[in-house]
Amino acid sequence: MESFLIIMMASLCTALPFALGQKYGLVRFISPMHLVAYFCLFGFLLKVVTYAFVPELAFYKRFVDNPWGDQLGVLYLSLFVLLLCAGYRFGCRSMVRADGATAARMVAGGLSRRGALTTFAFAIAAVTMALILRARGVGGFDPGTLNALNTAKQINVNADGVGATLAGIKTLFVVPKFAFVMLLANGLATGARRVLVQAGLLALLLILIALMSGDRFELVELFIFGLAVHMILGGGLSRRVVGVGAALLLLLAAMSVYMTQLRLGGGATTFAVLHQIVGSTYFLDINAAVMVTDRVRPDQMLLGQSYVWWSFGWVPRAFWLEKPAIDLGVFFKRDVMGVYTGGAFNVTGPGEAFMNFGWAGIGVGFVLGWIYRKGEVLLLSSVAAIRYGAFLLYPMLFYPFVQATLQSSFSAFIVGAVAQFMLLALMICLFLPRYTLWISSRNKERSQLYVT
Repeated sequence: MESFLIIMMASLCTALPFALGQKYGLVRFISPMHLVAYFCLFGFLLKVVTYAFVPELAFYKRFVDNPWGDQLGVLYLSLFVLLLCAGYRFGCRSMVRADGATAARMVAGGLSRRGALTTFAFAIAAVTMALILRARGVGGFDPGTLNALNTAKQINVNADGVGATLAGIKTLFVVPKFAFVMLLANGLATGARRVLVQAGLLALLLILIALMSGDRFELVELFIFGLAVHMILGGGLSRRVVGVGAALLLLLAAMSVYMTQLRLGGGATTFAVLHQIVGSTYFLDINAAVMVTDRVRPDQMLLGQSYVWWSFGWVPRAFWLEKPAIDLGVFFKRDVMGVYTGGAFNVTGPGEAFMNFGWAGIGVGFVLGWIYRKGEVLLLSSVAAIRYGAFLLYPMLFYPFVQATLQSSFSAFIVGAVAQFMLLALMICLFLPRYTLWISSRNKERSQLYVT
């Protein structure tokens, strides 16, 4: 009976955000609430269903002996998600749904200097890869190098378990990622096959980047980029689109299995990938919720500190070797869970809120839901598309923001996002035409494309 109730709560937390996304989202199947539903599906529902039949796979059972621990974690995570939905719905109260697809297609179709953009993307990727190999002390590039890069994704720099992930260098990878998004948008808007081929070449480059980063979420990110661009431009789910999407998912799944083999050894299979999903703290994770509600003591609560760690996070570790980790996952693993090996546990957005404010942290969910809605409207409005090309920032910055606030920690995202935004703004200025709108003061109210 207990397992049934837990599965029902997880099902509600998956279905409700999806329903809100379907009714109020400004972009089909990829609005913030859709993303919340997907992260709940893999981090909450899939895991509790698996644990009901194979309880030893539960990650939290390594640390939590409290027989009520799982129920407290489920209650906290469910309340957080429900308040997140309430915040999003509250943000919709003064909004008029607007379709910016026409404006987005017009702007995307005007992309200029496509050849130079492709060359620039490959050049930056090559330089970044060389810098990573040099920082890791690798002289050449071969299968053994990929194995090393996937086995250990950080360089330990002190005895406190803090390591350098080379995040500053990897920020440059945003250039080929954004080039892929821009070229794909242009190819879909104009139907130019040559441009779509260029986008395809960049997609292959991004798969190589994922291999070098040792991060399988880079593969998920690539799929989200493509789906978001297609939907933002007003695309539908025709048989052809579904077929192409399924083929891409199979390719990315095969690459994920390969990356798992590099990390765990040649015997790893597809089941190893599934095992890592359900036996980890990935996605909007129930394990992290159980662990924080069970182990975080009042004297360990940060009272909002982790949300301002970005203020010193911009200092490169090369100049400050003893810089504290700005990713709360290190604190979670070491100080809360008492595990002093290197690396970190994904603390998740709900987990970070609890580590700051205890059970009052569910209120952070309401604030996040409201921010999700405001950000969605800001970036996907017709005015923002025409004036700034802002719709292109939706997959590049807003999706990672949603992912970070659900799966990771706030400050770690902010530091990288500021640097990425400057690079993206520069690329928009160089390659994408924008337009100025003139609206007379007399007709301003009648001419608004969305109302806030």
